[in-house]
Amino acid sequence: MFSLTAETRNVTRAAQLLNISQSSVSYHIKKLESDLGYRLFHRTKQGLTLTEEGVELARHVGRGLEIIQTGLDQLSIRAGAIRIALLPMFSSRWLSSELGNLIEQYPDMRLSMHNHNNNYAYMPEPGRFADIGIQWGKGDWNGFEVHPLWPERMALVCSPEYLERHPITEPKDVTDCTLLHVDDTGMWEEWFTLNEMKMVNNQPQMMLEDRHFQLSSTINGLGLSLFASWLVQEELESGALVSPFCQNFKTSYAYHLILPRLKVSSSTVLQFRDWLLKNRSQANRPLFSPSEI
Repeated sequence: MFSLTAETRNVTRAAQLLNISQSSVSYHIKKLESDLGYRLFHRTKQGLTLTEEGVELARHVGRGLEIIQTGLDQLSIRAGAIRIALLPMFSSRWLSSELGNLIEQYPDMRLSMHNHNNNYAYMPEPGRFADIGIQWGKGDWNGFEVHPLWPERMALVCSPEYLERHPITEPKDVTDCTLLHVDDTGMWEEWFTLNEMKMVNNQPQMMLEDRHFQLSSTINGLGLSLFASWLVQEELESGALVSPFCQNFKTSYAYHLILPRLKVSSSTVLQFRDWLLKNRSQANRPLFSPSEI
């Protein structure tokens, strides 16, 4: 916790990367300072800076973590283990159904799954978190070997009740709706551009923690969402969600398999990479596509 806070110089960012609360990080840092008897950070309006003692501790902690990580990597390679950074919705709606084939093909492969909130590619040292991972985005991440899994089409969806309260017959009607999203508004901005519009600053919107929460919020009528069409096929078929335009939209976003370039990949990691890239061509992904643009 101290090491990550020292690297980011930001308690909020460290908390996001650790998937814990900001108050928890602050508490543990203050407790560490109390136990040691000196301050580790200068706290200013501009953020955190390390004190002289903080710099010294960070140097020793960094060396210690490197030694520990080296030992873990060697043990993992020996044991055939692989740590995979996964997006929960991708895992539950596609990967979980494919793992039986992987285990049958590589019975000695030991999988360790680590969920992340689409931040694996932005971690200061992603190799500490996982050996390989799934990331959603445009594929423009430096320091990674990047493999797009398949082209996507986006479905704009909402609940039937939301559509009844907010009639949508043409793209401009979306400007009066609440837009639900995770991370940022990048996908929505792309959708507006595709429809020859611009997303305005006062557009109603709500940022949610993860895709599962976004999906349940959409079903519960909180607003409109953009999802990869195959992810919401079941909800569209059951009527829990509707697609106001009855068509999917082009997108530059996709799921990618990524490996940190600075980390030496074991033969097990490469086996998993090759297996997934082979199986992506056989992906059982139903597409809701009465029409596309």
